[in-house]
Amino acid sequence: MAISVLPEQPVVRELVLLGDSTPGRRGDRVVIAESHCEIKLSSDEALERCVAALRASDERLAAETSGPYDWQRTWVERSSQGGGSVLFNVSWYDETFFEEKKDVFLSPEHLAMYAHIGAEDGAVDVSHWRHVG
Repeated sequence: MAISVLPEQPVVRELVLLGDSTPGRRGDRVVIAESHCEIKLSSDEALERCVAALRASDERLAAETSGPYDWQRTWVERSSQGGGSVLFNVSWYDETFFEEKKDVFLSPEHLAMYAHIGAEDGAVDVSHWRHVG
């Protein structure tokens, strides 16, 4: 028989960005795929740098109302020991662009950005999902 132990501290999720769920932002674009992203960070400072980087990118994407992709909501889960996880999704609106860019998170530029933020090797997890309809 397996015994489960509940964590001492409940996980608290904080919504930090609305992304394409902001009213009017998605417009008539149709999501063809999504990428689910999680970045695990070991310090509060790294969490704040990550959120600041995503916020700057979110502002840029909000100005591109016909772009081929956008962020969805961004959440922060803080650890009581410091650090935690940043979780967000990417909405993809163009099939060709998705195929070309879905693994851009592995590019040298992105890897350097993760290091600058304070993410350790293996701290970024991304999975892709296609919409079927």
